[in-house]
Amino acid sequence: MHDPYAKIQLLISQSRFELAEREIRRSLTEDPDDSQLQAFLAICLLVDKSRLEEATDAAKKAVAGAPDEPYTHYVLTLVWDARGQTDYALDSIEEAIRLDPETAEYYGLQAQMYLMKGNYNAALKSATAGLSVNPENIDCGNLRSMALERLGRTDEAMISSAQTLARDPDNAGSHAAHGHTLLNAGRHKEAQVAFREALRLNPSNEFARDGMMNALNSRSIIFRGVYRYYVWISRLGQKAGMMLIFGAWILVQVLNSVADSVPAIRPFVTPIIIAYVLFAVMSWVATPLFNTFLRFHAFGRHLLTRKEFWASNILAASLGLSVFSILYSAVTGNWSSGLLAAMYWFALSVPIAATFSMLTTKRFAICAAATVVVTLLPIAGLVRGLQLGSAEPFYGFFQYFYYGILGIQIVSQVMNARPVRL
Repeated sequence: MHDPYAKIQLLISQSRFELAEREIRRSLTEDPDDSQLQAFLAICLLVDKSRLEEATDAAKKAVAGAPDEPYTHYVLTLVWDARGQTDYALDSIEEAIRLDPETAEYYGLQAQMYLMKGNYNAALKSATAGLSVNPENIDCGNLRSMALERLGRTDEAMISSAQTLARDPDNAGSHAAHGHTLLNAGRHKEAQVAFREALRLNPSNEFARDGMMNALNSRSIIFRGVYRYYVWISRLGQKAGMMLIFGAWILVQVLNSVADSVPAIRPFVTPIIIAYVLFAVMSWVATPLFNTFLRFHAFGRHLLTRKEFWASNILAASLGLSVFSILYSAVTGNWSSGLLAAMYWFALSVPIAATFSMLTTKRFAICAAATVVVTLLPIAGLVRGLQLGSAEPFYGFFQYFYYGILGIQIVSQVMNARPVRL
């Protein structure tokens, strides 16, 4: 019997989405209520980020026309995922699983959603359920490995990722998942091999590209320390991680207040505060900073996107000016102005890194505008001070400058934690 959808499915499997869309729309003129065609149309529209509203409409029509068909709910999950609506995506994939609990791919997509939300136990449960349906499912195997690694069960994750890779040694995703497991276990040299193979098999694999950059940057003992911190804090979960960061900041404020009241302990408190500030700033700027060095690596320079290239340029310039200011102070003996300039350029690296970490153009523009305003505060204070013949306005504005930087960092973290609505 002739399958009316065979040609469309073939075109989609070949990633010939324009031709598939043309065929779908021709068929829809004959039967506009065909839910299967609406689901296929949503998949074709997903490849164009500017047409996600159209994809959503098509997927919703598919579900409305065939609410008992699990595939339509699966497609709607893909649409919600593309729009950054993880909660809606989870609702849709749960309905698909309820209707068809024997399809491993549905459990894999559910595990992926849970990983994105930081619910690693639920991700492990979903991936394991998928493997119980189909032990050979590669995606579920990779997601199970990642969930185990996120839960700190590194040895199990290593075994799991190696087993999945052995089942399909030509799967780029399996090599990338294995690479991340190795990297987060501190074996960055072995991770480089896995990521390189993943990129050979699929040069556009973003998961492998990101992992390869971190693996190359991990050649530096400083970056390795910061990266271990990244891994540790991510395993705590988003809320616990934020509470820990704010708790450390409050502790530093308390120590500083106590040192003001008891000057005798100031020599012990000051090094702690300096170490905290340096580590905090490094944890915020480490990735774009070390990406600067990737530009001099034969393989690494091909991994950087245009945005990452400019982020490393501007950040390196800011930190370079900070170092120059210190050298200027040492040569001229003018330590007061030199150190202030060094602190200014050093602090600016934080909002610069925050701006380039934004996930959308709109968020980037908001963060960039705030950074420009904060950057001008000390200059405004200097001008006002010269007008009044007093240094007080300058120091006052400089204090606002630091508050502004802290505010930008906090707000940028909150913005990046929110789903992207396209």
